Amino acid sequence: MIRLEALTGHHDRNGFDCGEALLNAWLQQIALQHQNRGIARTFVAVPADELVAHAWARSGYDVEADSILGFYALSAAFVLRDDLPAKKAKRFPRQIPVTRLGRLAIRTDMQGQGLGRLLLADAVHRARAAAQAVGSAGLFVDAKNTGAARFYQHYGFLPATGQPLKLFLPLG
Repeated sequence: MIRLEALTGHHDRNGFDCGEALLNAWLQQIALQHQNRGIARTFVAVPADELVAHAWARSGYDVEADSILGFYALSAAFVLRDDLPAKKAKRFPRQIPVTRLGRLAIRTDMQGQGLGRLLLADAVHRARAAAQAVGSAGLFVDAKNTGAARFYQHYGFLPATGQPLKLFLPLG
């Protein structure tokens, strides 16, 4: 069982490894600073409690109660109409307020088990709730590569015209 919560200083950021040095470094060195300054909010997946952490440890995972299993970050942003899929862009002015999914990563030994899908669902839920309070046309992501783009497209994200790594999920 997993619990999703906001990143705090008690989480083991240094023990996280998703196989991408830039994502690891961002979580370890920048995420909490951005959180404290109101630049981005990072949400982490952690073991639901000590018993779950011990059960995973007995199964061969290097997991403790404060271990981060995966994370994502959200922030407010503006994108240009040209960054949207053509069929959606015509509805909007030149600049569009969106919620940006800046990063999403799963530690290497947890990849392929559905945790990414869970984190994305939580991000979409939080983005929808925020859009009702402050206005946001959708969730926007810059995919790192074509594999990541396919992952997002599987869940309804639409690629920008001529920019397949820029993806948009309308929230309205």
